[in-house]
This record gives sequence, structure tokens and C-alpha cells, in this order.
Amino acid sequence: MTQAAPKEPLRYSIVVLSYNQAPFVRDAVEGALAQDCPPLEIIISDDCSTDGTFDIIQDTIRGYDGPHRVTARQNPQNIGLVAHINAMFDVASGDVLIPAYGDDISLPNRAAEIMKTFDAEAPLLVHSDATAIDPEGHETATTYRKADFFRTTDPLDTATSMAVYLGASGAWHRDLFTKYGPLKHPNIYDDHVFGFRAALEGRVSFIEKPLLKYREGIGLSHQLKQDRNAGAARDRRRKILNMMVAAFSQRLDDATTFGLATDHPIMRKLAKARRKATLRAACYDGIGRMILRNLHQPGAALTAAGAEGLRILRGR
Repeated sequence: MTQAAPKEPLRYSIVVLSYNQAPFVRDAVEGALAQDCPPLEIIISDDCSTDGTFDIIQDTIRGYDGPHRVTARQNPQNIGLVAHINAMFDVASGDVLIPAYGDDISLPNRAAEIMKTFDAEAPLLVHSDATAIDPEGHETATTYRKADFFRTTDPLDTATSMAVYLGASGAWHRDLFTKYGPLKHPNIYDDHVFGFRAALEGRVSFIEKPLLKYREGIGLSHQLKQDRNAGAARDRRRKILNMMVAAFSQRLDDATTFGLATDHPIMRKLAKARRKATLRAACYDGIGRMILRNLHQPGAALTAAGAEGLRILRGR
């Protein structure tokens, strides 16, 4: 029996990441399959959904006979978004990964435009404009263009940004992962990490045209803004501060890997921001306890206590 020749690796991989997105995932998968571009690898990866998402994925790709190499897989247990992204760098074969989330819709020219930009400009990260839609699929207002990369990609200016670029629009070169390593913290977003890494390298490109329909009004970032009672506000603020601590810690590690010394302005800015966020987060375990534990830096502790204490009193 003649053994089949191994399939050649493809340079570009679309990775559709889903978790409990049954109402939206068919559109997300169909958007990936409809890419009008040279053949690429499409991996639809589900994080052990419990709402039938994976059944819809399998039904959507059944009978596909187009030019792209399509695979569907499911994690045996739920591992969370960060671990799921880390795993994709092992599963995908492409030099460039184009993430497509299970509630968004890639337009047919998305991959082709990203390919063109990588070939012409050799970036490590590409991001684009998008059309915002609501949960029902209607166009809606959005504020994503307030993110820093629409103004500057300077790593000092953006070092402490928590809105770097529209993560759903991104595409990553594998070097952002192999040089700096996996994402270390489960409570951050991929754009917090890959955006800063690409800014350090000075290799960010922007495509000024909408390449996807981006779903507003759902997901964790939206949930963190919703509940208005005092207890929910405290939990929301604690999560945001802990996310900031994690993001700044990851960026300090990445800046060290890049080769920055501890006294570099970027390192000093990040270290200061992490200390500030850490003190503020500790207020939610008790302001008095936080002050007592930080008597060696009384000014910073009192500033954090005053700022977060006011938020707590206002129920924000």
C-alpha cells in the first residue's frame, strides 16, 4: 500500500475560537469558510461548550468541499480563553494566526487583506477596522477606535494602555509567541499581550477598512460594565484592577525578554503602574489592612486608599 504524502503546512491559519456561543457560531464558521483567498488552514476549536456549540460547528462544516483545509476540534475540558489561545500555537501550522471569535463574523476579504499586508510590510501584528453589530446582528455604535493603536504604536506611550487595539480584528505572527512565550495570566486578553509585544518590536500594521463584523454588547468586557448595585460594582472594579496587575506583570516580563534594563523608562512606567494597581486592588480586602501592610510606602498607600475608598463610597 502506498502511504499518502504528508500535507504541506500552510502559511496562514484562521483559528475560530468558540465557547458557549450557539446563537452566533454558525455565522462565525461560515465567515471563515467563505474566505476568498489562496488556500489556508481553518481550525475551529471549541473550549468544551455545554450549549450545543460544537454540534453546530460540526453541522456547519459537514460537506464542505472548498479550497481551504478545515479541521474541527474540541478541548476535552474547559481551559479558558488564554490557555485556549496558547494551545492554538501548538495546533495550528501557519506562520500567521488569524483569530476569529465565535460571536464575530469575518468578511470574505479578511484573510486576503491580511495576507497582502503581511507580505508587503512584514509586521508581527496586523489589526483592522470593523463594523460593530449588536447581538441581533444590526449595526450599532462602537468606541473601539478610542484604542491607543489608532493614535500611536509607540511602546512607551502604550505601555500601560488597557485598550491597545480591537483584539477581534487582529492577526499575529508566530514570532510573537515563540520569542516571548505563552500568555501567563488567565485574566487578561490577547490584545493586552500581543499588542505590547508588537509595539516593542516596532512592527504593527493597520488596515483601514472593515474586515469583520464585531459583536458588541456581549462577552466579559461588556458584563463588567453592566451590574450597577454596590456589590457588583466592587466585584467589577476588583476584576479590572487584577486584570491590570496581570497585564503589567506580563508586559514587564516581555520587556525584559526584549532586552530592556530595569531603569528603562518603559520598565519604570510599568513597574509604577503595577504597584499602583496592586495597592488599589488590595483595598477590596480592606483599606485599613492594605495601609498597615504598606507602611513602607505610606504616600502611595494613602493615595490608593483615598481613590478606591471614594469609589467604594459612591458604589462605582
